[in-house]
Amino acid sequence: MIFKPKYMIKAVALIGFCFCSCTERTLEPRPEVEPVPIRLYTGIRTRALVSVFGETFVGIAYGSRTGEYNGAWDGVATDNEIRLTPERYYPADGSALFLRGYYPPAPLAVDGSLTYRLTGEEDLMLTGEQSGSLSSLFGPAEEQSLMYRHLLTRLSFALTIEAEDTEGLRVRELHLNGLAGEVSLSLATELLTAADETVSVPIYTVEEGGDGLGFTDGKLSLPGYVLVQPSATFTLDLTLAVDDDRTHDRVYRELPIRFEGGGTGEGGISYTVKVELPSPSAPDPVEISAVATVGEWQAGKPGSGELDGGKVNGESLK
Repeated sequence: MIFKPKYMIKAVALIGFCFCSCTERTLEPRPEVEPVPIRLYTGIRTRALVSVFGETFVGIAYGSRTGEYNGAWDGVATDNEIRLTPERYYPADGSALFLRGYYPPAPLAVDGSLTYRLTGEEDLMLTGEQSGSLSSLFGPAEEQSLMYRHLLTRLSFALTIEAEDTEGLRVRELHLNGLAGEVSLSLATELLTAADETVSVPIYTVEEGGDGLGFTDGKLSLPGYVLVQPSATFTLDLTLAVDDDRTHDRVYRELPIRFEGGGTGEGGISYTVKVELPSPSAPDPVEISAVATVGEWQAGKPGSGELDGGKVNGESLK
């Protein structure tokens, strides 16, 4: 069979058209995958100072490997959810994302640590690490959520005094010594390290021209609390007014706080330090016997501590 030239030209043209059509279809761009926003859920395991998140700014450290964080995102925590600002998305390639939340927000160092200045008023909280991806999203279940827990120890103070007449007795000042000026928090190890420098913080100071806090039936619960680094040594300075003449004040210095059983204060636990003072009319020197009962911030073993020792006029009792 002999092909005529005009038919050969048509055949070649047809083959070329088919080839071009197939090539064009092959080179057509694939449709882009719609980015999936990250939705995070949260909560607080302990009985918190920030008991319910309400538009609370938090930090979210992120990374592509467990324990290694490349940077941090800003977030706003509500009752049970964290809203990332701006919105963030899961990796489009399906790889895992590792997150850990912390409060309050602070700059994340290259080594994955945070540095805080302690004031006695600021709480520190941290979550465990959670991972998520396009095939395994973060969810509302506790094992998928960023659950915050307290890292610091909370101390509140209550005083009793052995005196028949307490009408003129008032507390002018109470200071806590031993608060770390600065702490460093490692996100990888969850280790909180306190600097050597410590400061004194006022628990209560009478206002100028004020009389101080009086006792009721020999008891006084001081207002407020202080948040301190765990596993540390603390002492108290206390000034007790016995009348309107300040030269008659009883001054107790560096009364050591000891924890029962030889332990130390634990993070996430609330301790109420109960100081038992002798009657101001007792002869000098008078030994102070004081006991601190301990409440719980979270499920766990309650503890107690002792504020043991101390003498009137600032002498230390051992």
